[in-house]
Amino acid sequence: MTEKNMLIGLNVFEQQMLERQPAFTQPLAGGADFLVCHTSPDPLGFADEYEKARALSRLSAECGAELIANFEFQNAARSRVGSGGHEWCAAPDGGCRLCPDPAFLQTLRASGNLRGVVYDEMEYAVSTRNLSQWWGNKLRFGAPVFRLPPAKDAFSQGEAFSAAVTAYVKEIRAMGGEPMAGEHVFPILFHTFARAGMIPNYKSMKESFTNLSFAVAAGAALEYGRELWTCVDLWFRQAFPGHSAAELYHNLLFAWLAGVNRAYVESAPALVRDGRLTDRGEAFVRFVKEYKGKSRCYDIADYRPEIGILRYDDTYWGQNFFWDHGLFGCPRLRPDRRSREWIEAVNAVTFGESGRASFNLNRIDHTLLKGHRSFCSMNALAVFDDRVRAKAMASLKLAFLCGIRLSPETLMDVEALVREGGLTAVTPPRFLPARLRGLAKGTLTQIKDGAGVWIVTDRFSSPALRRLIRPFCGRQGTVRLPFADREILLNIAPDGETFRADEKQSC
Repeated sequence: MTEKNMLIGLNVFEQQMLERQPAFTQPLAGGADFLVCHTSPDPLGFADEYEKARALSRLSAECGAELIANFEFQNAARSRVGSGGHEWCAAPDGGCRLCPDPAFLQTLRASGNLRGVVYDEMEYAVSTRNLSQWWGNKLRFGAPVFRLPPAKDAFSQGEAFSAAVTAYVKEIRAMGGEPMAGEHVFPILFHTFARAGMIPNYKSMKESFTNLSFAVAAGAALEYGRELWTCVDLWFRQAFPGHSAAELYHNLLFAWLAGVNRAYVESAPALVRDGRLTDRGEAFVRFVKEYKGKSRCYDIADYRPEIGILRYDDTYWGQNFFWDHGLFGCPRLRPDRRSREWIEAVNAVTFGESGRASFNLNRIDHTLLKGHRSFCSMNALAVFDDRVRAKAMASLKLAFLCGIRLSPETLMDVEALVREGGLTAVTPPRFLPARLRGLAKGTLTQIKDGAGVWIVTDRFSSPALRRLIRPFCGRQGTVRLPFADREILLNIAPDGETFRADEKQSC
């Protein structure tokens, strides 16, 4: 991408657009670059869904905004047949997922301003076996997104899923859903989707720390050469709006400072009440006026992380009880100690602020009692998958090796970065190079290897390890984001919702 300025958008619902409701028109008074519109096969009073799609395309063009189609209805529906006879949800393989009508997507392109398709919370649908279907019908629970053959372990299941989603994304993009993005409420499957051809799109605010969700999605964007989007989501559990106007503004500002390519606010109804802008609406309009079209000489491709966490994404984010339906939504595939390592690594590098079991507050335990904070301490962090190569890791000073598997090629590159590049690698014994395994003794061992060091331990949560890595973790109370030609430092406010930004070196 040559244009590095951030585009700013608004998440709306098709009814609001078509009826030109104040929730749609008022926030756009200050302008916006694009609209993310929730749409479905429902014709909404038009002759059919195609006529409705043509109206949405025309209206967005009249507003001077690009259109991105957001599909979420399928997460709660087993079947939906459009007026044209197309089945949108029940897939031929027996899975339940978005199956767009190609004619509908082509009609959305009528005015030439369709800029993509969002599969809303696809990672949630995969990991919970379409849990949302249960809300509407207690007898319709447990439909997988892809009907895959039984697998003996999480790695086999993950590779089968990766192949299925890659073929699926290719199909959607070929029918007009180009580009295609996710919208992740949980910090999983960014890398698998990016490898398949999807744009990483993380939710800000919601129930996670924004900068930690960014770190996971940013790693996927860097590793697979994708743009990075964010949905600045005003929902907090069942509360809407569940975040303040100041928090909204600073999450948009974080996206701009962090090199995000597109950021949009979910959603329009929270920005208007009784035909007038709310405080959140005023915050959105203020940000648009200040930052729409503002020159920015860098984007996510210029991010230079210094701490990397490497792991096979087996869909574990710390879920238990209600959200736990097995890895990849397979009840018999249970997470083990290896699945939890990456959560412990995040906790270790954030001064313990992120939570020992999860950095998403949806975990069903005492974390439910915690108040939400958008920002926690973080120093130049990115999360990569099990097949990341040396190019994406070149700026790292500290790396954690985690999870059920790392590819031989990745391990080879890490070994070279330790030996030749001075990298410090924290690893359980299973990932230590064979030539060094005889040197690992006790619960924690440091092994000098060329210019770098291996720290061998099975306990990423140990106080001894935290003392050793302390020099890499930056200053508590700050978020540091280094880029190719600048460094952004955010000083987090005591409430965790806002920050003061400092920048060194400008273009």
